[in-house]
Amino acid sequence: MGKNVENLMAADFRAGGRLGLRESDISAFGGSNATVVELPIGFRLFKLTGGEAKAHAKYGVTPWWSPVYPYREDNEGALGRFEQAKLNKIDMSSMVRYMSAVCVDWNTLDNYIEVVTRVPISAFWGTFAPQKKWSDENKKSAVVETWVSHGSAHAQPAVLPDDIGVLEAWQFFIPRLKDEHIKRDSVLSAHDMVTLGHHFSLA
Repeated sequence: MGKNVENLMAADFRAGGRLGLRESDISAFGGSNATVVELPIGFRLFKLTGGEAKAHAKYGVTPWWSPVYPYREDNEGALGRFEQAKLNKIDMSSMVRYMSAVCVDWNTLDNYIEVVTRVPISAFWGTFAPQKKWSDENKKSAVVETWVSHGSAHAQPAVLPDDIGVLEAWQFFIPRLKDEHIKRDSVLSAHDMVTLGHHFSLA
């Protein structure tokens, strides 16, 4: 069981090439500013998504993740994002959507997923590129928008601006990530601030 990608280089961060990256992968980074980093065994990663981020039979595990603990330029990690949500009296799902620039029609961001690396990982590291709240104007729906920002116990409904991801937030893009490279850990509701609070107090 080896690394996800051997000898990952900054020059690999382009559409096509040996990794087969898409233009949308490149443009998801603010200013295309990705740098190569090496993550050790035992590094904790998180993401919010609908479902459980299960591996795709052809494409493997989703490559988009963020650090659980502060890392390099990211002084916040998952706990910082949770604390921002509490400060703004919204749930973590809405806070991550705003900071990480996830359009309403892209993903429900229902669950907080945490994994631990089982092998050294090569990744691209950079900021999120800002996005519009809706990626497709034709998909606008007051019902959907209300549902994804509805809040929950201990959280108010969020009012999202038209432009999201305008503040600095950091992410990993991990090419060729497979289930054999990670140990799956927590799957928690991203709307349940009480359970998430217990989780972070024990982390």
